Amino acid sequence: MSLSDKSLLPSNLNQLERDLAGALSRISDIDIPISTVWDPDNCPVDLLPFLAWALRVDHWETQWPESRKREVIKQSVDINRTRGTRGAVERAIKAIRGDDVKLIEWFEDKANMAKGTFRVDVKSTNEPIDITDLQKLVPSINSAKNTRSHLVGITVTSQVVSPEKHIAMSRQGHQVRSGPWVISSMVSSSSNAMVCISRLAIVVRSGPLPLVLE
Repeated sequence: MSLSDKSLLPSNLNQLERDLAGALSRISDIDIPISTVWDPDNCPVDLLPFLAWALRVDHWETQWPESRKREVIKQSVDINRTRGTRGAVERAIKAIRGDDVKLIEWFEDKANMAKGTFRVDVKSTNEPIDITDLQKLVPSINSAKNTRSHLVGITVTSQVVSPEKHIAMSRQGHQVRSGPWVISSMVSSSSNAMVCISRLAIVVRSGPLPLVLE
């Protein structure tokens, strides 16, 4: 049976239109596993960026490990459902960083914060914190928060725990050339170590938003 015998399209189709009609007439034969491609846990890794776009993921990095990509997509459902709330902000940060996150609003620290502001405390125990990672958190925080609240700072506590330490060395370097970050203080400490070496280097260029690293 020719295409003209089973098609409702006009008979004066050009060859390209005939080829397209023939290809689309067989599209139902292609197996499309809808339940799989919409599942963050089972979606093929090559399709994760498209799933993230479909579920309105605010921030995406191609260099993220696969496990983080899937976690960010899974958390996006609850973030979008509760957008504008405290929980949405905490979920947005935790999905990207995977750390312990605590949001402090102005009425919880009236002595240090102005009305309508909040800060975020992040405790990093999984992996080192990069200053560029913190800068990328800001758009996700602003997208998840309500419009009346304003982020005034991020406090980061980076902790590495080892059961036995004979020699401990800490080397920290932070350079901020531009953007909304100012490092106001940094503390490096260790305990139960026979030898402790700490090397710290900070270069701050500009920025109005305070960043505290401990």
